[in-house]
Amino acid sequence: MCGVVGLIGEYENPPNVLLSMNRILGHRGPDDEGFVLVDDGGVHHLAGDETNPSSISRFRLENSKIENFPPSKIKIGLGHRRLSIIDLSPKGHQPMSRDNRYWIVFNGEIFNYIEIRDELIGHGFEFNTDTDTEVILAAYEKWGLSCFEKFNGMWGLAILDLKKQKVHLCRDRYGIKPLYYRNSSCGFSFASEIKAFTALPDWCARANEAVIHDFLFKSLLDHSEETFFIGVRHVLPGHYITIDINEKIVREPQQIAWYNLPFKDTTDSPVNEVSKFKQLFLDSVKLRMRSDVKIGSCLSGGLDSSSIVGAMRALAPESRIETITACSKHKQFDESEYAEMVTNFTDSNSSKIFPDPSKLSKTIDKIVWHQDEPFCSASIFAQWCVFEKAKHLGIPVMLDGQGADETHCGYNSYLRPYVIGQLKQKNLKSLWRNLKLIRQNRRKVIGSILRGFLDCYIPSFINDLIAARKERIKKKGWYFGRKRIIDSYSLAREKNLKEHSEFMIQHGMRMLLHWEDRNSMAHSVESRVPFLDYRILPLLASLSDQQRVEGGWSKSIIRKSMYGLLPDEVIYRKDKMGFVTPESIWAKYECKNLYLKELDEISKHWGELIGPKIKNSYEKFLSGEKAYDPIFWKILCLNRWRSVFNVKL
Repeated sequence: MCGVVGLIGEYENPPNVLLSMNRILGHRGPDDEGFVLVDDGGVHHLAGDETNPSSISRFRLENSKIENFPPSKIKIGLGHRRLSIIDLSPKGHQPMSRDNRYWIVFNGEIFNYIEIRDELIGHGFEFNTDTDTEVILAAYEKWGLSCFEKFNGMWGLAILDLKKQKVHLCRDRYGIKPLYYRNSSCGFSFASEIKAFTALPDWCARANEAVIHDFLFKSLLDHSEETFFIGVRHVLPGHYITIDINEKIVREPQQIAWYNLPFKDTTDSPVNEVSKFKQLFLDSVKLRMRSDVKIGSCLSGGLDSSSIVGAMRALAPESRIETITACSKHKQFDESEYAEMVTNFTDSNSSKIFPDPSKLSKTIDKIVWHQDEPFCSASIFAQWCVFEKAKHLGIPVMLDGQGADETHCGYNSYLRPYVIGQLKQKNLKSLWRNLKLIRQNRRKVIGSILRGFLDCYIPSFINDLIAARKERIKKKGWYFGRKRIIDSYSLAREKNLKEHSEFMIQHGMRMLLHWEDRNSMAHSVESRVPFLDYRILPLLASLSDQQRVEGGWSKSIIRKSMYGLLPDEVIYRKDKMGFVTPESIWAKYECKNLYLKELDEISKHWGELIGPKIKNSYEKFLSGEKAYDPIFWKILCLNRWRSVFNVKL
């Protein structure tokens, strides 16, 4: 796992701009750094670690400056920070080249690199390292841009093809690893994290109000190519862009999809779907246990993370599994009882942490800086503490259960589209039988069920009017004075579980992966997510709604697959929590001063966008007149983001 940066264009003193960008991402790769600069005179390879025997140190790095570099203009510069996970030797140094024609800077892991390397050896290729990075370059040489379809992994990378004078930026299928770009009058730049752009001489942080709107009132992040910063964009998941490095003025690149989610209507159902899923899931975990360093797992006590620990034990019965669990002294937010069942059942080492809310007040700016953008809840802090503990224990790789809820319909929100889909298919008998069982197994489902019936039988334009009115009411007193467009997806009604799952992957999972990447990499820890193996999703997409919700249970296929690998009490838990913290309690007591301070500043800095009534609303919460509203945290976090990045409104 690493950090990448790059420059194309008319930047003044580009070598040292590139160096500054790279140093900002030092937390992503503390083990090594390197650079490649291409000008009309050729290719210049520089290494930050002059003791690295693989580097070609033609120019010196002194006092954080690249010395003695000729004043010629560069076509492109690539920078890399390395966190050594596979092939820890100096041979894994990046930027890496094959025959000085292809160069790469790569952030991520290709878990099936051994199998691809063996295939390439069969085609006559030879390899000098044991890295997955070299396999990517050889695969590109053999198959071109279609090589991405062969990779099972996570990545944000840049491949420089000097023969074609092109650079390709590519991101993995689901956006597990980040990659951003910025196109300005000075030139084109890209990086693993937005904060790297603050080193650019023409940088000015300006707020993207449309994205702020979606964040405050729809809790949406990373749902489009835009970011909170005007002019900074994502390379979208499953997309690549290509830049001609000879262009004096780089045109706005076209994002080209190389992967599409496999959600298509089908009448085919897989045979022995439980057996097939179990086989794929175990192989996914096995691939993600490939590492030349110590490996562990996050463990909440929920089904998803517990399934990973159960699979690790089945695959490596003699190994000692390290787990880390975030706990709470407040029982209603604590899952440690179930985590203990899992660690006892699998004979795993268990480390428990209790996130301290007083520490949250002290570290909020550091967390916001690492996240690059505001985040929706204080649950991020609990995850931050888990990866902080992993670093303390010397565990550079952690497996986590991210993605299972979105792909397996694990949230309570699945009930509404489930009801709609069953009604439209006239599966009334199955629906009635499952609804009776769901009532026994799920809490607070009546509202979702009723909304499903209404969505199915009330004309769509009436539902749209109701949703639009709700949005106007939600904005009242907090956000006003500017006209806003209600995005079509915010009023969309999924027709069945497949559409709901696709929506959650595109508009929910991406922000969770964003938070996971920043929290882990802030502590130089690599997080791997076995549920997002690309071979699993087509199987899930082929399941009918009845197969997804069987016997009143969501995630039916996971539960059946875990027989014998987990305690029954964990497989059939009825009290799903998600990754939560006692945010409402912290807001009333330990973090009260933080909330009061930030909400008091709102009208000073955000006057035209967010009104002063928000503080009055919070004070009513303190006095017990109203319940906690999650928007308190979102506005608090938004204001800290403004301050940390000196954002202009």
